[in-house]
Amino acid sequence: MLDAFDRAILDIVQADTRLPNREIAARVNLSETAVRRRLDRLRAVGVIRADVALLDRDRLGQTLIVSVIFRDDLAEAYERFMAQMQDSDRVTQCYSIAGEVDFILHVHATSLREFEDWAKTTLLADPVVQRYETAVVFTTHKFSTAIPMTVETIVS
Repeated sequence: MLDAFDRAILDIVQADTRLPNREIAARVNLSETAVRRRLDRLRAVGVIRADVALLDRDRLGQTLIVSVIFRDDLAEAYERFMAQMQDSDRVTQCYSIAGEVDFILHVHATSLREFEDWAKTTLLADPVVQRYETAVVFTTHKFSTAIPMTVETIVS
């Protein structure tokens, strides 16, 4: 279970991972040592998966949202496809979902031509893919990686 201090610390580090522990400690009314210990524990148990820099996608190419529909529901095909998407440097997010669509992908390419080439060799060449649809992102109006810490969260 995360307590109120953990949630407050997580809210802060989701906004800025570069803040020194003393600054976080002052904001949540804990000692710097307590904040460091809590952050170490949150990283060790996997609540904090990574400390990363978020880049401006609009300045670095084209974002595309791709829905993928399979011909058949075969467990080994799903596993192989998921592994292939994890290995692809173009795929920044991959979700298996319920419903008619099997996967939603967020793909980043330097150009639409690069995406087309990737789609031909990755999606069209895959015999389990029945079809895919692509939405071209014109403008990103909101992009957040933050998870609201307003409810009790269970750590397993």
